[in-house]
Amino acid sequence: MTSTTGKGQQVTKELIESYREISVGDIGHILDAPNFMDITIQSVYRDVKLVGPAFTARVLPGDTGFTRKIIEVAQPDDVIVIDRCGDTKYACWGGAVTLHCKMKGVAGLVIDGPVTDRMEITDMKWPVFSRGITGLVGRKLEKGGDIQIPVTCGGAIVRPGDLIVADDDGIVVIDPGEMVELLKKIQERFSQVPPIRKWIADGKPLKNHPQADLFKI
Repeated sequence: MTSTTGKGQQVTKELIESYREISVGDIGHILDAPNFMDITIQSVYRDVKLVGPAFTARVLPGDTGFTRKIIEVAQPDDVIVIDRCGDTKYACWGGAVTLHCKMKGVAGLVIDGPVTDRMEITDMKWPVFSRGITGLVGRKLEKGGDIQIPVTCGGAIVRPGDLIVADDDGIVVIDPGEMVELLKKIQERFSQVPPIRKWIADGKPLKNHPQADLFKI
């Protein structure tokens, strides 16, 4: 097992709360494709918001033996991000470990592979984003794994400490060094009066909105 830690700007509770007020879709007006995970990684249930620093891990195909180590080391408010090394067949995550993480205060999970126990996870309302659901569970092969190293999840590179923002529209990875400036840009763009959705609801042409040129769609 190897472990390294990220450096630079820390994800503070204040920043987490600020980003909770921002949708992934809003961020998508500013950041581009390399920051976004593949659209096939979706939340297990709907109406979900997940924000926090990435706790990264790599789990080898077919193995569940390393999952407990991940839970043991992850800290409250962390977002566990797991690279499954291409395994889209076997689940290494289910209801019991979800409950363990919820009780510990871990913020949520993003995994580049399937999970099991969909109904349990939905009932717990603990954020889990995965490539799908399966009843086929891996085995404790004890192949080992890695924690707190740069990983690839959904085609995006995720480093320990990167800010993860996820909701029903997808998952975005933000470099800690860009968090404050990005937040400022988003707030400046979307806090203008009148709000663009109210403008449209009032029957006014989108093209006449003062900020129409800032919106991609």
